Amino acid sequence: MGGIDILDKLLSSYRPRLRSKKWWWNLFSNALNLAFVAAWHLHRELHKDSSTALSHLDFRRDVTTHLLRAKPRLTIRTGQRAHPPETLRITQGHYLEPISQGRCCVCKKNCRLHCVECRERLHRKCFPLYHRVST
Repeated sequence: MGGIDILDKLLSSYRPRLRSKKWWWNLFSNALNLAFVAAWHLHRELHKDSSTALSHLDFRRDVTTHLLRAKPRLTIRTGQRAHPPETLRITQGHYLEPISQGRCCVCKKNCRLHCVECRERLHRKCFPLYHRVST
């Protein structure tokens, strides 16, 4: 039995039975299955001399439980989230300044400018609309 036959046998022993209409899902699940088999084979090679080597199923269960117990890292977004009050919008000192690309708060398109006073991303056309006094 050649190396490819052994790999196919190991891949088919615990193949995930997930069906999807997405074309990429089968590729992803097969790649994940292949990664499990390769990691288990590496684990077996590293523990060849000792009796601590896990079986294929036990290795899959061990990796899965470790991944499920892992805590996600929460990233805290910095910056101002709420729109400034209208009294702040109509005071002096508002002008546009170049900044990294983001979304305009009026039209939601990409823009590279922001109001220095309000700290909101705005296009040149949206600047007067945002700072207009609403009645």
